[in-house]
Amino acid sequence: MGLGALHTVRSLVLSPMGQPVVIVWEPLLEVFDLPAFQSEMFELSETAKEKGFTLVLVTGLTPKWNEIKENLPQFTHSKEPINRKWALYVTPSYERYFPKLIEECRENFLSQFQSQNTNQNTIQHFRKVWTHNYLKNKSTIEETKSSIQWFQSFRGTNSNVLFLGASPGLERDIESIKKHRNTFTLFASDTSIGFLLKHSILPDYILSFDSGRGTLFHFLVELPTSIPIITWLGGSSCLFELPNPKILVNTGHPLDQIVSFYFQNEKGLDWPHIQNPSLNLLGMAMSITKEIFNRNLVLSGVSFVSEFGKSHCNGTGYERYYLPQLHRKQSMESFTKRLYSGVRKGKNQLVWDELLSAKTKEKIQIFSELTAFNTNSSSEQQIELNSFQGFPPRISDLAKWANQDQSGIIHSETLNVWLRFSLG
Repeated sequence: MGLGALHTVRSLVLSPMGQPVVIVWEPLLEVFDLPAFQSEMFELSETAKEKGFTLVLVTGLTPKWNEIKENLPQFTHSKEPINRKWALYVTPSYERYFPKLIEECRENFLSQFQSQNTNQNTIQHFRKVWTHNYLKNKSTIEETKSSIQWFQSFRGTNSNVLFLGASPGLERDIESIKKHRNTFTLFASDTSIGFLLKHSILPDYILSFDSGRGTLFHFLVELPTSIPIITWLGGSSCLFELPNPKILVNTGHPLDQIVSFYFQNEKGLDWPHIQNPSLNLLGMAMSITKEIFNRNLVLSGVSFVSEFGKSHCNGTGYERYYLPQLHRKQSMESFTKRLYSGVRKGKNQLVWDELLSAKTKEKIQIFSELTAFNTNSSSEQQIELNSFQGFPPRISDLAKWANQDQSGIIHSETLNVWLRFSLG
């Protein structure tokens, strides 16, 4: 008896309650009406409960996949929407006997369960770097005994949070920011750190998530070692060579999911997945501070368009990167103008739309518009970091699960090379 099955990318891709979900689809009436089939499904369901995951049976030729996805939280007793990576598995007999039906299922499945915001070109370009950095950074942590915290949340009440991007508008606000520095908990993008240090402004936290080697150029400054860097294990490897404390965020990358599963099941610790659909540092800042009650979020250096003929403020790593190529006929602006144009597009437009939507619901304001903004005194605006310390599982343990990943995000060849030459 064959079953066409939809289920998660292995039992490690968890629902928000920590339960794996398996959806079994049987399209044929003459099969799912059989007492033997119903008896077998009942036994499988009971076994699933004992193993700690949820099994959902879907029947009929034309399932309403969008409704099934919406109902998944009630199957798993979760108040949060299911937002994990899924994969389609089909039994060989059904694929052979019902190719048209299976193709329709595949199209509907992909339209409902696979993220429409995923840029496949980005995945193909970066998946090797992500996998390599993840394993290299893990090894660096263990070798250097670095101070590592696994991020859970920021908590506080009526706290003032200032996020600093690196658009040219930051230059306009810098003197006022210096004057009111102690009024805010300051989160700075890695791109802005050179400009801030030049003006003697020390942020409370630096956000850096880009895995590319270009991140190094932003950190070619005399960075005080006390400033924590919020990043992820797949971030630029140069960050993990700095003595600064690192705070690691669960981005939802498949290797992050495996580590989260390890902490939950082996250590009893919660390492929550932080949503950031905009794929931008502003979106990450908004997500990691969202649990601050009645948060006052202020932004400077955020525009995603060129201003004053420049794409960024002075002193960023882009200047250091392009400096050897400059001459009297080739200005800095001619190199950097391609980074941002006069029109927002792609993920930049996405995060800008998210910002405009959030401004109507939450206390979010641009720094230059603070005329009516009521901030609290510095003694009232402290926020608390909730985190835990520990080391990720061994590379061999990661590999045991990661080799079964079907998302295409983990670069299996890189993983196996690291496994071959790793002692752990």
